[in-house]
Amino acid sequence: MYLNPKKLLSAYLKKKKPLGIAADLVFVVLVILLLLPATRTPVTAFFIRMTSFPPSTLDNEEQFTVSPQAMAWPLYDLTGGKVTFETLSDKPVFLNIWATWCPPCIAELPGIQDLYKDYGDKVSFVLVSNEKAEKVRQFVEKYQYDKDLFYLSGIVPTDFSTSSIPTTYIISKHGKVVVTKKGAARWNSASTRELLDELLKQ
Repeated sequence: MYLNPKKLLSAYLKKKKPLGIAADLVFVVLVILLLLPATRTPVTAFFIRMTSFPPSTLDNEEQFTVSPQAMAWPLYDLTGGKVTFETLSDKPVFLNIWATWCPPCIAELPGIQDLYKDYGDKVSFVLVSNEKAEKVRQFVEKYQYDKDLFYLSGIVPTDFSTSSIPTTYIISKHGKVVVTKKGAARWNSASTRELLDELLKQ
């Protein structure tokens, strides 16, 4: 049986209201964007960003102090300079384990960058990837993020080991982990800012 495309389109347009047609077009465009390799990651990241929520603080009994082994954790900046985690933890620390290929990681980076603009001189922002330095550098330059945010590490200490990324920890300047969040979050939020302000007063 032959189906006439013109008749099918005409019947569709008669049945559908303008709003319904617009919704169908948006859906088709989104499906196409998700199928194309070049747009799949940014489109996915956009939707994750739109549906993310601010994280909550750990209950007192869930909070823990970072171990001496984790304090000795060696990290490398994007120029190859070596530091230990301890040298970054003389103030509150925002620690994020991430990767350039991870849509949820990409989704939350703009919020982290915005938070860094206001707190970067008072809070240590440490975004750690185990990828090659050149790959991270290219990513940072492409999206124009601040290079001082990013560090490299092959092995993550047990305190911060995770099977999923992104995973984020907020740590007081006394070394106590007060937030642990697996998955993307809306970091540039009033609640996160209130927490950082509170940690800065301690």
